[in-house]
Amino acid sequence: MLRSSVSFLILFISLSLQTFAEKKSFNSLVAVVNGQAITESEVQEVTTATRNIIMLSQPASPERDKRLKSLRQTALSSLIERELILSEFIKMGGRIKDEIVDQDIQRIIDGEPFNGDRNKFLAELRKAGSTLKRYKDRRKKILSVEIMKSSKAKGIKVVTPQKMKETYNKNKDRFREESFARIRTLTIRKNPDDPSKSTKDQRTLMGAIQKKLQDGEDFSELAKQYSEDSVAENGGDRGVLGENSIELRRDLKAAAFSLKSNQVSEVLEDNYAFYLIKAEDKKPGKLKTLGNDVVKEEINNLALLDLRRSAYERWMTKLKKTASIRRFDSAGKLITNSTLSQ
Repeated sequence: MLRSSVSFLILFISLSLQTFAEKKSFNSLVAVVNGQAITESEVQEVTTATRNIIMLSQPASPERDKRLKSLRQTALSSLIERELILSEFIKMGGRIKDEIVDQDIQRIIDGEPFNGDRNKFLAELRKAGSTLKRYKDRRKKILSVEIMKSSKAKGIKVVTPQKMKETYNKNKDRFREESFARIRTLTIRKNPDDPSKSTKDQRTLMGAIQKKLQDGEDFSELAKQYSEDSVAENGGDRGVLGENSIELRRDLKAAAFSLKSNQVSEVLEDNYAFYLIKAEDKKPGKLKTLGNDVVKEEINNLALLDLRRSAYERWMTKLKKTASIRRFDSAGKLITNSTLSQ
């Protein structure tokens, strides 16, 4: 129910962000799958929320452009797969009764943020430029796809001992107890107190510091000399921290514990600063074995997910081989035809 409410809100946000000037692009054709059209509006519906997060959290850069392009490609591939599944559902004679869709929508209305207020739900639909009929049609598609995916997954229930072992070895770091390390940071702010220094200057400075480290200079001494954070005077020393510590920002902590003992990170960057992190005297937590009942249950679930994912990918490959799939660029020009290869 919560997932449906969140999906509904994301849909409203994405639709509301479109302007009249974008209308032609918003409704332009991006793909046709077995005769069914996919429009730019559908791509934007499933990407807007994540796209906004990327735009707000990461400064303009080739890396950000790469992430946005990947997001769009993933969304379009997902929509193409949806249409392939719907084609198969119809071919098999599948049908979602109207009362099932009505019950599904009522569950959405009963949950957050509507709390049973149907008028509030309908008002939000109007605000998003949609109608109850269009929303019902969209939910019917979603339910149809969920039924087909569920039917494919039901047949996979047993995990072999070999698959259990392979899955454990692949994921065993997830079953370590908390690891600890002495963490040092070196921070160069993008907007320093000195107005004569630009972000470009600060980026160049961080590159020079990184070169000094590579040449063997001491991290703590360089932190004392250059760092602009609260622990600079202590050589960037933030003390011995655990992976579950709340004393260091989550992304910096994740970067720190991905390092080997006494290793220094690459330059990290956000909207405010550049960072270098060093993990000293890293002590990995004790590894829980596959004999642990909790571990065994989680590994079994992970293995089932992997088996079902592989089965789904094989199914998609089979459907794509016989499907008619056409993609179009932003100008409406055909760029791919017939089979969609992965």
